[in-house]
Amino acid sequence: MSKRHIFLTRRDVPLPGWLAAFPDALVRGYPNGGEKIASGGNTMLWLHIDTHVKEPAVVVAEAKKASPGCAVVVLSNVTSEEEGMAVLEAGASGYTGALAVADVLRHIETVIDNGGLWVGPDLLQRLLVALGRRPGAQSKGNSQLDRLSQREREVALAVAAGATNKEVAQKLAITERTVKAHLHQVFEILKVRDRLQLSILINGLPKEAQAKILH
Repeated sequence: MSKRHIFLTRRDVPLPGWLAAFPDALVRGYPNGGEKIASGGNTMLWLHIDTHVKEPAVVVAEAKKASPGCAVVVLSNVTSEEEGMAVLEAGASGYTGALAVADVLRHIETVIDNGGLWVGPDLLQRLLVALGRRPGAQSKGNSQLDRLSQREREVALAVAAGATNKEVAQKLAITERTVKAHLHQVFEILKVRDRLQLSILINGLPKEAQAKILH
């Protein structure tokens, strides 16, 4: 059965990339209080957040309540680290710009269907750094690191704090190729799929995203 896509927006007309990606998608407004939109894993919600939305995390929570079991991807008019972390913490499975082209939207669908989380590549590194700077970062996830070797642990902590492979290599006096090999092993042992999931796991937040990682 093909996946059903629903775009939630306050716009009168959907942006071009939305229906170019999913021609059969439903476009509608935000759910009213207590309204049910869908349920189950065969529906994906694309939640448009414009600049007039003051509490995007609340809107995500309402969308999830109206569609239990459905993945929610936030399409933001103006992406930021703060908004990205807020919507992921509220349970969003993805976060990207509202003007994302059709190919990107279809790629996001594939990543999330395979259990991943998505943020746009332009935001990923900034979001990783911001996660590492949150109060209590790298304190709650340390028990997970007991399964790693000392070098794997060093690589994992550096990446979770937002370091690039090049920066990790310089810090640990190893090659970038070695960093990649250690990182691959870290992903395998901790059962995470990417740098964002690793950072969320080690930094101990957000709860909704942790549930996705450990599923």
